[in-house]
Amino acid sequence: MGSSMIRCKIEFYIRENELTLQGFAEKCGLNRGTLSAIINRNPPRNISVRELDRITQGMGLPEGELYFLYVEECLMQSAPHWRRVKPFLLRCAAIGKLNCIKIILEILADDLSNIQGVFVTAEQMFEQGHQEASGLLYQCVIECEKYNNSERLAISCYRLFQLNIGQDAGGNLRAALRFEPYRRGLPVQHRLDALIELIKIYFSVHNWEQLESLADELIEQSQAVYTERERSKRTSNPSRAEPIRLHKPLIRYFGQGYLCKATALQKMGRYEEAKEAINFYADLSWLEPANDEEVKQMLQFQEWATANSFTQDILMGHQEMLEPYVDFLQSHPEEILPGLVTIIQSANQYHFSIDWILDEFADSISVFDQFTDVVNMERRLRFAIQYSIYCVRRGRMKEGMESCLKALELSAVTNNETHFGDLIKEFMYARKAGLEGGESFLSSKL
Repeated sequence: MGSSMIRCKIEFYIRENELTLQGFAEKCGLNRGTLSAIINRNPPRNISVRELDRITQGMGLPEGELYFLYVEECLMQSAPHWRRVKPFLLRCAAIGKLNCIKIILEILADDLSNIQGVFVTAEQMFEQGHQEASGLLYQCVIECEKYNNSERLAISCYRLFQLNIGQDAGGNLRAALRFEPYRRGLPVQHRLDALIELIKIYFSVHNWEQLESLADELIEQSQAVYTERERSKRTSNPSRAEPIRLHKPLIRYFGQGYLCKATALQKMGRYEEAKEAINFYADLSWLEPANDEEVKQMLQFQEWATANSFTQDILMGHQEMLEPYVDFLQSHPEEILPGLVTIIQSANQYHFSIDWILDEFADSISVFDQFTDVVNMERRLRFAIQYSIYCVRRGRMKEGMESCLKALELSAVTNNETHFGDLIKEFMYARKAGLEGGESFLSSKL
């Protein structure tokens, strides 16, 4: 029926517009013989998706207008053939015909031998940036896969995890929990990237124990790749398997592992252990960076090590380190937001004034709203909370309440419930303090 309907539409258009077959073929940019075989041969010649697009354009119809009829002609009346199915799926993804993709997947799922083709096509869609369409195919693979230890199952779960990451911290955590059981089934080049993405999520929800565990796993996996590479250099057998190709330089994975481990230890108050972890990524020259990009990354980790060494000292209450830390932040603007979070947290814990520092960085603070990635949204939230605490304790009630409300707003945007307890405590502190204008300001804003 599908091919007959497409053929009927073509014939009707030709008659209605008083065209010859040759004239319509030229309008579509097709060979006359090809068009004749599609219309006149019995049974009709199969139409490729490229030809269908040209015919649709030649008839002046919207892009993809005939796709539902093509689904019937291509799939529902005969066994699907990947030579036609794959290009059609890719075109549907490109122009957003998701309903057509869903219909095709229902048909393909009836024969499990199609699942490898679905997976390969999903990977191509993902690389091309067709996220929503690729998600449909990955979900099909997950639902049809027979083996729990399948690599393509693990990769499909990883891709859905990547597609589901956004600004919603709660949603990100749920996506992480669904994916985590499958991460060990990933090939190592994907597993390293997956660990970094999981680390970011557990950082945002302040699960420091899990953060440390994932950082240790990242270091372990990086070490395994390094050991294998060193072994490959020493072997004289040219037939050995091709070395693992990572998406990023190995130096980055090692550095991220130790950096995140130090961060987790710092957050748990284990500052001396954190300093030991910092020493590991302060000098990564033993990995022998092979090009300018790797040298650049090595130097970046050195800078981060310097910044985070300052962080440990500040968090331990060493006020004599404030001036050199401020000098460091002024020459490294990308560190200002996390640096001020550290400084204000220490000021609140050890009860010292940092008004001069806040004045120094007033312009930088005024543009924090421009930072909208997951990590910096979490930093902005922590800064708002700590700044609220700082102001309320110094009697600057209005300023403190404004920052507290800002923190509540950021908590809602990111769906991050981790900080709600801190916020409520500060509101209670403000109420108990009974400072002039505090309660009336809060009630007017709410």
